[in-house]
Amino acid sequence: MRTALSLACETPPDLAATMQLQLPALAWSMAGAGVWQRTFHLHGQGIRVQVEADRGGLQFSFRTSTEEDLLRDLLTATFRNGDQVGAMALTGHPALRTLRRHHQGMILMAGSPFETLVLAVLAQTRPAEAVRKVFPRLAAECGGLTPRRLSALPLPRLTQLVRPLGAVKASRLHATAAILTRRGTTAFDRLIAGSDSQALNYLLPSLPGVGTHTAAIVMTIVNDVPDTMPIDLHLMRVAYRLGLTDHNGGLTKTGCRRVAADLLAYGPDLARVHPLIQQVAHDTCTADAPDCRRCFLAESCRHAARTA
Repeated sequence: MRTALSLACETPPDLAATMQLQLPALAWSMAGAGVWQRTFHLHGQGIRVQVEADRGGLQFSFRTSTEEDLLRDLLTATFRNGDQVGAMALTGHPALRTLRRHHQGMILMAGSPFETLVLAVLAQTRPAEAVRKVFPRLAAECGGLTPRRLSALPLPRLTQLVRPLGAVKASRLHATAAILTRRGTTAFDRLIAGSDSQALNYLLPSLPGVGTHTAAIVMTIVNDVPDTMPIDLHLMRVAYRLGLTDHNGGLTKTGCRRVAADLLAYGPDLARVHPLIQQVAHDTCTADAPDCRRCFLAESCRHAARTA
């Protein structure tokens, strides 16, 4: 027997964008036209969930289980109770209003602290589809990703599982899992999910393979930290061309802090949609040959206006 769960959305959901443009979505894989799936491991049970969209919201389907109530709560939290880009306070600049309108149906996803950390490390310099292949195998091997279970996995086996994404990540994740197991998983979850900035400034960057950029990604996804956002060269380039910042320097600590401050001056919601800006960099706003004629932000972009 299967159980259904509906999650209402204010506007018709854009499930394709939801699943393509966010880190937590890398745990989900396509199961058919418009259908996505992933397996949740709850108290030793592996429960496969499928989701698809209709005009009213999201429709979930999964095998009836004794963990049904827990799974319902988990799915609602993962999809932030249907919280969409169209409801965010993206104002103060024409490009932000256009970005909100263009992606209004996209749902903002969340992730648990440790899963998000693992996904962030796996995704470093690797394409999304490669991560989608590796992550489910790793989670299944562990019976659900927790620091204790990952640290108990023999390093040679972990290396074999993550090799397509870079074998060096195995030793880093193994060491990180051991550190967090010793410190206590509950304490780690509480710190990352809270508002204490020491998680971003001290704990996360001290873990093997976790730099300040990866740490900012984790904090932005897990708890909507209002005073930081991940900055890379792609986001910096688009933000400068749009006129959201006047900094166009290198990827230095000072430069990243300056750009983050400029962007967050438009409001904390901008941190949550940073993947949308990065996607513009990959789609049309490339470093050498920006395709302004094809970019949906061209009408509100100072670079496009100068080169028209």
